[in-house]
Amino acid sequence: MNGAPQDARQNPLVYLVIVYLAIFIGIVFVLWLIHKFIEKKHKSPEYIEAQKQKPTTIKDIKLLAKKIELTKEEALLLWRICKNHNAKNIFYSYTDEKFLDTLFKTEFRRSAQTKNNEKDLYDIFRLRFHIEKYVSFSRCITNSKNIPNGTILSYPAPSGFQYQFTLVKNDKNGLYLSVPEALQESSDDRPEHLNKLVLLFTLANKQQYAIIARVVQFLDMPNGEKQVLITHSNTLCPQSRRASKRFTINRDCSFSAVEAVAKPDGEFKYVPKENRYEGTIVDLSEGGCKMYTTLPIKKKQYIYIRVKILGREENLVGQIMDTRTDVDTGLYSLHIAFKNVSLETKVKMLTELYDWS
Repeated sequence: MNGAPQDARQNPLVYLVIVYLAIFIGIVFVLWLIHKFIEKKHKSPEYIEAQKQKPTTIKDIKLLAKKIELTKEEALLLWRICKNHNAKNIFYSYTDEKFLDTLFKTEFRRSAQTKNNEKDLYDIFRLRFHIEKYVSFSRCITNSKNIPNGTILSYPAPSGFQYQFTLVKNDKNGLYLSVPEALQESSDDRPEHLNKLVLLFTLANKQQYAIIARVVQFLDMPNGEKQVLITHSNTLCPQSRRASKRFTINRDCSFSAVEAVAKPDGEFKYVPKENRYEGTIVDLSEGGCKMYTTLPIKKKQYIYIRVKILGREENLVGQIMDTRTDVDTGLYSLHIAFKNVSLETKVKMLTELYDWS
């Protein structure tokens, strides 16, 4: 009978195929073992520390550029910075905030002393922020069980008031928040049982989040404190839309209303009105600020701000994007987006905010 098993066993070609297949499988297995060994070695603390101490090479720059999505221009700038200062391996050190800040500060001061133009100086800040933003975003938490006790959570109520909760306890039942006095039983802003609410908070790495949770119950604690228990949530939304870094400050300023006068080219000239009012800027970036004032100014209006930067008064024009009432202080909180800020002013502002002067 043709094709019988014994015929196949007597065919040398079949034996040869089986031998080659066994050798191939053996080689693949050995290569897999080598790969796993190298992979394990490259993840060891000893290997990583040894790599950190090596000088940065162009290969390291290319690897990092791909990982954190740098543009070609940003990658070239990072290579120049590392080469100028013989920096240790940036691919293994870019998450080290102290190292990174020292490296960029040193390069900024060198560039400023050699009279580089404002664009070159500004690009150093933008690259620093790009890396910082990537690192912060990569450390995002995804579940409310990871929010540490003591975190301040802001509740922007529908009325426009903003209330501050403090996380007292985080356990398997949910989040226990201290209730501000202004939001106790008589307040119309108090969320009802089982209602959803949105809370905003910032962690130590400066990453901002919004969390959507549901109210379980309000509690009267033995020490007289009012607390609210809210559910845990997997709906944690990192707030990554900011195009520039915001810095917490506390700086007096003055401001005026603005008249927008159209120019022949279609652009607007913003002319400040005579009356001046006092305010306090509590956070600031190259793109905008948050200001406290006693005046209830409506959103969408333009505002002319005078504030000291690097010891000299700078003039900034902005549009009020949102107005809220801060319950704790009774002041109005204005969220302002700047308009037409010059590159020179941006560099001055960032120099002071990063403390690179």
